[in-house]
Amino acid sequence: MEAAAVASCGSGLRYLPPLDPTPRRQNHRAAVAGFGTKRRRPRAAVACRRPHRVHAAAARGSGGGAGDSSSGSGGVRSKKRLAVFVSSGGSNLRSIHEATAACGKASSGDVVALVTDKPGCGGAEYARRSGILVVLFPRSKSAPEGVPTAQLLNALRDLRVDFVLLAGYLKLVPGELVQAYPRSILNIHPSLLPAFGGKGYYGLKVHKAVIASGARYSGATVHFVDEQFDTGRTLAQRVVPVLADDTPEQLAARVLHEEHHVYVEAVAALCEDRIVWREDGVPLIRTQTNPDAYA
Repeated sequence: MEAAAVASCGSGLRYLPPLDPTPRRQNHRAAVAGFGTKRRRPRAAVACRRPHRVHAAAARGSGGGAGDSSSGSGGVRSKKRLAVFVSSGGSNLRSIHEATAACGKASSGDVVALVTDKPGCGGAEYARRSGILVVLFPRSKSAPEGVPTAQLLNALRDLRVDFVLLAGYLKLVPGELVQAYPRSILNIHPSLLPAFGGKGYYGLKVHKAVIASGARYSGATVHFVDEQFDTGRTLAQRVVPVLADDTPEQLAARVLHEEHHVYVEAVAALCEDRIVWREDGVPLIRTQTNPDAYA
């Protein structure tokens, strides 16, 4: 199945075959935010009196990415096609994939590719078990089978990818990718940006720094990606307390729990065209139930 998909794209892309042709049964508990399903109003949702003009421009309407799976005949929108970039365990990939799978045909998004710099990582193994195409990127001395940037971009276009999601991907994405997908790349970071972000802040290093600083709160941030580490516009955040006797591992677990919720909710909003941009460049998430309320 996946080999046919790659061959049809004509990009010459190398791929990693699935570990097991029979995908494991999915645990759909992560679908609390549901793609294309009615949800309870988010806890952070507040009524907004539009302090600035907002432009009804989801990422696709703000320039759009290389793919285009927007309105078809009769104005019916097809599922947005997602490529997820991972370097480690892939728990956020799993949460997003399970949320989309739980909604079936009603889902507004579909994970069609996993891009990784570490073919043996947990995220890549999960993708292969689930029948998701795995692409090794970038090409390097340690990974000569990886694809170069131009070939990756061609593959994403051929796969009609609408949005790129970074989920524990530790490398800086190339500028060519950012330019090809304006306002269409999201990242999840385990702190309340702009604090404790930037090059070198990843994994337990973030949580060690938070505890050492004496900060009373930490959390997770979903942001749009630009050409630097963790400097793109913030889209959504979740806050957790930092306890007096916290270890980095305990804080990491508390933050990760919130990551799984906030990232699914943000990606669902992206796929459902519920992101609007204020005239000062700040992105807002419009709730499903009230166009004048923002999460």
